[in-house]
Amino acid sequence: MANSNINTAWKNDLYPLIDKTFDYKYGNYMSALAQIISEETDMDVDYRMEGLGGYGELASYDGSSLVGMNQKRGFIKIITPIEKAGSIDIQRLYARIDKSGEAKKAGTRAAYSASMTVYMNILRMFGHAFDATTPYLGGDGKAWAATDHPVASKADAGGVSVVDADSGTFSNLITSTLSVPAITTAQTLANRFVTPDGLPFLSDFNTLLVSPELEPKAKELCGINGKLIPEKLQESAENGANPIYGMKYIVVGGGADGFSAKQWAVCDRLLIKEIAKVVYIEKPQVLRTDLDNPLIARIVPYVVFGTGFGDARPIIFSNPA
Repeated sequence: MANSNINTAWKNDLYPLIDKTFDYKYGNYMSALAQIISEETDMDVDYRMEGLGGYGELASYDGSSLVGMNQKRGFIKIITPIEKAGSIDIQRLYARIDKSGEAKKAGTRAAYSASMTVYMNILRMFGHAFDATTPYLGGDGKAWAATDHPVASKADAGGVSVVDADSGTFSNLITSTLSVPAITTAQTLANRFVTPDGLPFLSDFNTLLVSPELEPKAKELCGINGKLIPEKLQESAENGANPIYGMKYIVVGGGADGFSAKQWAVCDRLLIKEIAKVVYIEKPQVLRTDLDNPLIARIVPYVVFGTGFGDARPIIFSNPA
């Protein structure tokens, strides 16, 4: 037994850095998106979200006859987490002669891969908001950004919502280039949204989401120098007060994922967290596997998660040509 401990003790030298930096890495990259995405931990195979409905406005009462009320429903979205994993094998000799310290960094980098896998999938959810193919559809059968979202459903058939055609449709997709008027137009559009049962959709579209290319423009519009509308300053000497001054913005993109260069959105920061989720069965972690071969240490980054959105009302997207 003693010999066994001596022969494999070198493996323990690879582990300390894993736990020291993993949480920091994960929190560092998720902190911005955590403002608009909520996390859920669920041990079921499927996570079910259902948009809230209701019975609408009350009818007048004549003192004798009550008017029947029919329920209008939201749409059901099912998120199915999937496993993501890999393996990294470290040879004993490599670890012993590793002058650059790469072997000891393997655990840290494995943890980074696990956490960034979640991060990239969240970016893809936003990047594919304009994609009407099956993996990226919402519970109403439409892309997250669409001009014809049904307002309500009337039934649930095996987890699939049945559209209530009589309730009409709404659009959360525009094609305007990012500007102060475009943002205020989107905010006005949101104020006309209704809930599934026809009541006003009460919201505060207070957060701007932009591509990396649009971050300089977002700083110009929302930052400390944005008290006056930049467009007004360029057009004339008339200084117009900027109605979105102080609005928060979040960059939703990195590498090849997330919004493309001209895409942006505006949302209600509180409401969107209720409908845009990352669902975990197992959060990002690094497993340490003992092998029969004492000359190899195996590190396994692992996570079980899914992403999805349950409603289109808390966000308006813009996809300029």
